[in-house]
Amino acid sequence: MSNGFREVISILFPKEQEEHYMPTHDLASRRQFLQLASLSAPAVVGLGFDNGQAHAATRASSPRASRTKIRIGTRISPPWLQADNDNHLRFLKQIGVDYVDIELIMVKGYQESGVFSGDALRELIDRFASIGLQIERANALGQYLLNAHLGRPDGQKEIDNLKRIGELLVEAEIPVFGIQACQSVQHVDGSRGGWSRKQGRGGYDYPAFNLAASESPPPQPKYRVTADQLWKGLIDIYRQVVPVVKGSKTRIAMHGNDPPLYQYLGNPQILCRFADFDRLFSEVPSEHNGITFCVGTRYESGENALDGLRHFGRAGKLFHVHFRNVHGTLPSSGGYSEVFVDDGELDMTAVVRTLDEVGYDGVIDYDHAIGISGDDPLHKQYIAFAVGYMRGLLHSLPA
Repeated sequence: MSNGFREVISILFPKEQEEHYMPTHDLASRRQFLQLASLSAPAVVGLGFDNGQAHAATRASSPRASRTKIRIGTRISPPWLQADNDNHLRFLKQIGVDYVDIELIMVKGYQESGVFSGDALRELIDRFASIGLQIERANALGQYLLNAHLGRPDGQKEIDNLKRIGELLVEAEIPVFGIQACQSVQHVDGSRGGWSRKQGRGGYDYPAFNLAASESPPPQPKYRVTADQLWKGLIDIYRQVVPVVKGSKTRIAMHGNDPPLYQYLGNPQILCRFADFDRLFSEVPSEHNGITFCVGTRYESGENALDGLRHFGRAGKLFHVHFRNVHGTLPSSGGYSEVFVDDGELDMTAVVRTLDEVGYDGVIDYDHAIGISGDDPLHKQYIAFAVGYMRGLLHSLPA
């Protein structure tokens, strides 16, 4: 039985855990976990915060409430808005999610112009608020700032759009504005190279990346870029946009490249190691300039994810966390697999404890959903499992 699962059981049923809930094998333990997470739902804390978004998230009382300020969120995309009565969103609230990580394409007008109006943003905020959800992170998409990254003539217009978006997010008091590094996939036609689908325990479906496969046949990008060009473009973006959020409750968070490879699909990438983030933060120094720390991506790079959490957490740069688990690293395995949150090489209990240790008070979200037999296209079964697992880990922290 995994440490994380053992601690969840100890929280939900402290007296009976060894006598009645010791699993005989992994499959049984997963079934028990889902059953226990469901039974414990009324006693779990839903943490919220007042950020001006119609006071959407509400606090629940619990005799087992942890002192931690870490909260649980969920990454969503446009299909989550397509259910009758917003039942997809209601599902998230029902399983204990209070915060959502959105793509800006979900705001009306962004897809057409790369920017939107304050009214369009408010409409979406109010829609979430009617269900009890708040936007925690709003993430710009790469195709809407590619010219800015590459220093092309249309780049300044894209930066001006980002500045306007920053103003609107500040006004709405949305905590995190995602402005990302240029991904090499932007420079090729077709799908990302090197990816395949594999099966885990019981046949669950997960994505796997293989570096050798990504290079055979050799990728043919539409054009060539240089690392210096990418750094110049990124720093220009940040030097213009970061001042827009100065003094506000909104901060700008960089996820970095995924896969974390300095050469991918025939072109360079620049945000792959901790030192690269440190360079960005030194080039554009600001308390509003920080990281979306994806524990899976950072582990895949071969660096110590827990050391990274301590490094950026103590520096006040830890703004958002993706709670992804993986098998393998690029240096040791030449690839990696994104697996169930409890089924990878990362000790997710240690991740939560390290976040608590550095005083992290932001959101963790499961990041990429995994396929379960019989699940719907939005992967709700996996999301329910991941959210329950994360809630259990948070409740295992000292009160």
